[in-house]
Amino acid sequence: MGMTSVPPTTPPLPPSWTADHEGQHPKLHEMCVIDTQTMQRIIPNSVPILVDNECFSGQVMLLIRTPDVDNAATEAAPSLESAQQTSDYLSGRQRRFEFQFRVKFKKVPTGPIFLGCEVEQPVKIGRVTKGLTSVLLAMIRRINSGFHYSWGIDAKKTKQADIDRDEYEKTHLSFPVEASMDRIVITKPGETLPTMGQELPETDASVKRRRKQGAGSIEWNMEDTYTMCLWSAYVDWIQWRCMNVTGVRPFPLGLVLGTQPIYLSVYEIKNISNADYKKKRPPHYRSKLAVYSRMEFSHIAKTKGAISESSLGDHDTTDDPESSSSCLFEKRESQYEHMEEDKQLQQEDTASSTGSVSSNPDESVKGSDEETDAVAAADSSSPVNDDVIPKVE
Repeated sequence: MGMTSVPPTTPPLPPSWTADHEGQHPKLHEMCVIDTQTMQRIIPNSVPILVDNECFSGQVMLLIRTPDVDNAATEAAPSLESAQQTSDYLSGRQRRFEFQFRVKFKKVPTGPIFLGCEVEQPVKIGRVTKGLTSVLLAMIRRINSGFHYSWGIDAKKTKQADIDRDEYEKTHLSFPVEASMDRIVITKPGETLPTMGQELPETDASVKRRRKQGAGSIEWNMEDTYTMCLWSAYVDWIQWRCMNVTGVRPFPLGLVLGTQPIYLSVYEIKNISNADYKKKRPPHYRSKLAVYSRMEFSHIAKTKGAISESSLGDHDTTDDPESSSSCLFEKRESQYEHMEEDKQLQQEDTASSTGSVSSNPDESVKGSDEETDAVAAADSSSPVNDDVIPKVE
């Protein structure tokens, strides 16, 4: 009689990770979002959470796509009403998540406001991974006016004195809030506020105008209420994967970030106007930033060194194959290093006879700011239904 193979079992999550998740899909417990200023955990697919800082007060609501949305036949639907409503809302859309914010300013920002995504430590990636990442950055830059990114501290160029003065950039990418938000609804005093957790109404013409003009396209004030949302089909927080990128197979975020958690922040660049920023395009040095809100995203099986470890309990990533993806991929890159060099030499030989062509992945995505804005302006005339994204098998 042959032996029956037993599928591996997933160890139960610590009770601290499942707290306040009654009625949610069980996979949602594996990710964690924490407001780093208040140390409060934000539970997705639940009720809006209050936020309050020196710049604004309001609410934030996180909508995360759970497995039941795509596999209703095999995945049990959540029993919590707000979670059911989230599944119904995301069903039929490509979005893997949607973040909704409602704010009222306490003071009028004088500089450009950015929405940034960053990590604490520089990423260690090889040429192949950097080339893959550059494809994504090029696509983002093409459709987002004012998009900014940095690979972080350059050990060869950044001096210790610069670090001591906070004259450096973290590894990050960021967008002007006006251009990055998929919808912005401005509500005058006395008008009815849009309902959070549902589609926010904004005309296509308004969206195109914001994306074309970027920073400064909205005149912030302390009387109106701003309800905004940001969605994406490219990042699955539960699987901790990047997906739906045309021409690129889904890959774990650990391939680029290792086991680092991700931070989403809202910040203002101090002592510069929107007009001057567009002219000078200065680096986003830490000393120049006024950070108003910062949220940490972590995963119980994919990240290490997160706030969630100290607040919810330590977790082990050693048995997770994707948590060490960056190391495995670096070994694979080393094996193909000579092959890549030969390919580059062939490209350079071809370029020398047909014209100069850059093989530097960084140069392929930088371009001039004028070119970026021109392409973004051209794209602003295209449809703004960002949910229509071809899937990559």
